[in-house]
Amino acid sequence: MDQPTLPIASGRAPFVVVAGYGLPGRTLVESLIRRNIEYIVIELNPQTCQRAAAGGIRMFPGSASDAEALRRAGIERATIVALMVPNDEVVLAAIPIIRKANADAYIIARCSFTSTGLEAVRRGASQSIVAEQVIARELEGITAELISIGG
Repeated sequence: MDQPTLPIASGRAPFVVVAGYGLPGRTLVESLIRRNIEYIVIELNPQTCQRAAAGGIRMFPGSASDAEALRRAGIERATIVALMVPNDEVVLAAIPIIRKANADAYIIARCSFTSTGLEAVRRGASQSIVAEQVIARELEGITAELISIGG
């Protein structure tokens, strides 16, 4: 499968589907709002949906691995899909559903492990963000700083 075109180069107005409204999803949405980029959030927890929607966040309850929820979110016109749910199984299940509905979307997959990140890309994600790799980089930086302070 060819690598999807980067959304910025596609000439289409950006529209971002964010799956999951924990800290990563909220951070992304705040960035999109600051940039006046259209978005929609899919969140499994109905209470989170109610609280966020009351604060003006565009969202509705649903699962990222549910084709109908993705359709209602407008997956066909998404330029970017950010799978920020903290569940690797859901992320992996969502990727082929998204890819089938929108071959051009740039899919970012949040994963816990390197093996899952590789599998996400194999299934059609454009990019994966792997928690254990982020932690390893942070640990390396902290350790280097502590050693330079003590040395």
